[in-house]
Amino acid sequence: MHRRSVAFVIAAACAVLHFLPTDGTRTGGVSSAGVRAASAPTDLWNLDRVNQMALPLDSNTAFGDLTGAGVDIYVVDSGIRATHEQLTGRVLAGFDVLTDTGMSPVSPRGSDCDGHGTHVASLAAGTTVGVAHGARVIAVRVLDCNGNGEIYDVVAGLEWIRAHHQSGRAAIANLSLGVDIGDDGTQIIEMLNELEAEGIVVVTAAGNGDSAGNGIDACRVAPGSDPGSFNVGALTKADAPTFYSNYGACVDIWAPGGDRTNGVNGAWYRSDVDYLGDIGTSMAAPLVAGAIALLAGRQPTLCPEQYTDALIERSTKNAITGLKGDSPNRLLFVDTAPVTSLRPPGKPSNIIITPDSSSLLVGWDPPCDGGSAVTSYTVSVLFGGKVVKRVKVDAAKTAVRVRGLQPGRGYSVVVKPTNAIGPGVATRRIPAPRVLSLRKGTALSLDWLVHTDSDTDVKVTSLTPKVCRVRPTRIIGLSTGTCRYTVVPNGAETGVTRTIRVAP
Repeated sequence: MHRRSVAFVIAAACAVLHFLPTDGTRTGGVSSAGVRAASAPTDLWNLDRVNQMALPLDSNTAFGDLTGAGVDIYVVDSGIRATHEQLTGRVLAGFDVLTDTGMSPVSPRGSDCDGHGTHVASLAAGTTVGVAHGARVIAVRVLDCNGNGEIYDVVAGLEWIRAHHQSGRAAIANLSLGVDIGDDGTQIIEMLNELEAEGIVVVTAAGNGDSAGNGIDACRVAPGSDPGSFNVGALTKADAPTFYSNYGACVDIWAPGGDRTNGVNGAWYRSDVDYLGDIGTSMAAPLVAGAIALLAGRQPTLCPEQYTDALIERSTKNAITGLKGDSPNRLLFVDTAPVTSLRPPGKPSNIIITPDSSSLLVGWDPPCDGGSAVTSYTVSVLFGGKVVKRVKVDAAKTAVRVRGLQPGRGYSVVVKPTNAIGPGVATRRIPAPRVLSLRKGTALSLDWLVHTDSDTDVKVTSLTPKVCRVRPTRIIGLSTGTCRYTVVPNGAETGVTRTIRVAP
């Protein structure tokens, strides 16, 4: 099987754009001097630049009282050094496909043997070198110790994020990575679209140019070419596009990324007090991710476009010189004032549908509410493409049992929210399990017991072992009564409880 590389056209693996550490472990750097340090850096010009609109810099790197506390930033990268002084106590080792598969194991899981992920995480949420110093960062390790990975590993990491994320609350996924020019990043983009529909803000690095390190049209590089992602180009200290940064209409906003003269200082992976100056659009993107986390800390139920529209509206206009093509002249400005625009709610997600003898129990996670609380949900059950049952549900509930259905039939379900602004986004038609009951002394395949709105695997555990027992692929009825069981999607922190009648 051909293993398709996700080797960066972005900073991590495009070594010609790296400052070379003084120990020489990263090859091909643009500076032989390096800028590693064993204490927190004080030159934080990148933070200084994005908290003011005009030059000269004023040595102020503060962003007000907001910290991003309560907000998750998923760092899809090479892992994170969780014990680094910039991040300690705020890192979750979420998903590590390379350790799980044995392709590039690390201990502990989710830790960083390359450095790029730690650096990115610190710029988003570091205590002194980052923007949102109260946010939690979640390591989604999809890149190996050389900063390389595979498309299907990145997709697996994004699937895990979708299952883990608590719908209805803001989160950010930072992807400072990109697919090689000429490779097909469609699968990654499709998963990013699902994250965006889930209410997760996707921030991407625009990319670091061609094989010679010169910027190209950002629309040629996935995943930043996806219109749904918030794509970030890199600037020098002088407010000019860096020589390597991709450009054009697929760049949404610009932020400091550094150049050969001035790198961006952040945490490094070799010790808890290790630091490195690095350059790349990889360094610009997490500044934007941190800025969104600040807004989300105040208003956690907004939809992704409200955060990104606010950053565009509040950005410093016409400060960038030397832009190419139709690049927007927008420089990140971290303004933490409340977002006042309202919109209809987003799409409910994490739909879990389970059957019983003549009913379906439909549950969901609330969507982003658009700044106006959801007032109700409408659950429609269809058969043969036609609605056969429609139930209006109070906003305080996130599950409803739809009764009066015919045993043996396979229905589909649609859930749609509404708030004071208007109807929100409906789910697609989600196939439901066949309406059925579990009989004493018989077994049902778990595939017949629960359906979800994604391909995510679920774990089923019996809560009434004297009534029913769960095996790896089936559930067995032991005695007449009500079988209670939990359903936990792969990666989710919590599950839901469901019931099915065990008939004589």
